[in-house]
Order: sequence, then structure tokens, then C-alpha cells
Amino acid sequence: METGKASYSAIVVASMRALEALRPTEERVCYDPFARSFLGDGTRTLGRNGIINRLIHWYLEYRAPGMQAGIAARTRYIDDIVANEAAKGIAQLVILGAGYDSRAWRIPQLKDVHVFEIDFPDTQKEKLAKIENLSESPIAQVSYVPIDFNTQSLSDVLREAGYSSEQKTLFLMEGLTMYLSADAVDENLAFIATNNASGSSVYFDYFMKSVMDGSCKLRESVALRKMKSFNEDGVEQFTYTIDEKAVPQFLAQRGFRLVEEMRGETLHQRYFLGKNAERYVHRVCGYVHAAISH
Repeated sequence: METGKASYSAIVVASMRALEALRPTEERVCYDPFARSFLGDGTRTLGRNGIINRLIHWYLEYRAPGMQAGIAARTRYIDDIVANEAAKGIAQLVILGAGYDSRAWRIPQLKDVHVFEIDFPDTQKEKLAKIENLSESPIAQVSYVPIDFNTQSLSDVLREAGYSSEQKTLFLMEGLTMYLSADAVDENLAFIATNNASGSSVYFDYFMKSVMDGSCKLRESVALRKMKSFNEDGVEQFTYTIDEKAVPQFLAQRGFRLVEEMRGETLHQRYFLGKNAERYVHRVCGYVHAAISH
């Protein structure tokens, strides 16, 4: 993470959500009407020129096959988890590495939920400045909690912000684990597994080990391995993977049981219907919803 600047990956994800929001209503996989508000002056012009937008989509598919559709599908999948868990009675939603997440504004089921947005201080500072320009207020109560995941304890910063381990909670780690150390991932999961009420759960996604070690030959995997973040000269480095063949064991060793795991193929089957059937969702990540075992 480059000091003094908002997360580059947070900007990229917001841009992908903004692009999806520009699609016709019947073709949208997810809808985040706030995404464009978090972008810079240049990217806020998305949607004003159809030819430019088509060129953007073509370029994205060329440089990172399936990325835009993958982020849209991931967003929708998490939205569904959040809405379902809120309907089941969670009292808290903790978003680790929140970036420009807008779920506290756009998911009505969160109206009685306390949302904690946890992120690096520079990214959060930038987001808070842009929130001031929004005309809408969040549906949920939101607490903003700065943290450096690799050096600070999640337990300490959350408790100081008013988090209660006695309440049913959903944790989100969207697009986060791949940027953390193995110790940081395990420490965060250990806190979640041991400091929550029964019925609590976590969502996280991860880069597959086969993608990072080079044994996966899919075109998006090859493209990923050419990125600066993979080759140790980017601002935000890819540092962590999980063996996609051993996810249930990975979870059991850390105090969780698998609720559901999705891959690019299954996300496509669930969300890309009709006119969207031709869109390609990348196959480099796993998407996991897991419950605390106790």
C-alpha cells in the first residue's frame, strides 16, 4: 500500500461496479449507483460516451479476461449473502478492507444492523471526504475504523469502536486475503472464530494456489501473472493463496465449516442468464461463505 494515497485496488473495484451500473437494467448483474461518486474526475465521465465505454470493455477483456464480470458477480454474490444474513437476524456487519463499499447505503435489510467499515487509514480518509458529497444517508448505522491489517490487531480496533462479541455478526473479506500475509489472514480468522455469537459467519475470497504457482494455464491466469502486483514491482502486492482443493480442511483447521463455495463457473451459472450468458467470468478465485463451528 502506497502511503498517503487511497488503495489502487479499491479504485479499480469501484470502477468495475460503476461500469456494471451503466448496463441496461435487465442486463445488470449487480447495481451500485454510488460507485461513480467515489471515483476521480476522469473516471466519473463513464457513461457519457457509448463508444468510449465499449472500448473500455474491450480493453479490460484484453488485459484482464473476465475481470469486470467477475467483480460484478462477486459483488452480487456478497450482496445476496448480506441480505440473507440480515434477514436472519445479524446485529453487526464487519467489512474488512471496505474500500469504497456502499452496502450500508443500498441494502435495505441492513436498516437495523451496525456496520463497521475497517480499512487502511489513507483509503478510509479519502472515502470519508467523498461521502460528504453524497445526498443520501446510509441505511445502517456505520462506524469507520482505521487499521493496518499487517501490523494492528483486529480485536483491539474493533472493540474500541463498539463491537460486541455477544452479537450475531457477518464478516466480509472481499478482495482482501490476497494482499495479506499468511499470519495476518490466520489472525483475522482466529478472531472471527473465537469472538462471535453462535450463527455468525464470514465471507472471503482468495486466489487459487494453481493460479499463482503457474500450473493454471487459463488466459486470465497468465494475464494475472504478468501484472505488477504479481511481479513484486506494483504498489499493492499479491502475497497469499489457498489450495483450492483443500478449502474444507483449511476452514476446519481454523474453526469454521463450509456453507458454500462458488467459483467463476458457478457464479456464471447463477447470475449470467439471457443476454448475459455470453459474458465471461474469470476462474482465478474461490468465493467462500463459512460459519463458525461452535
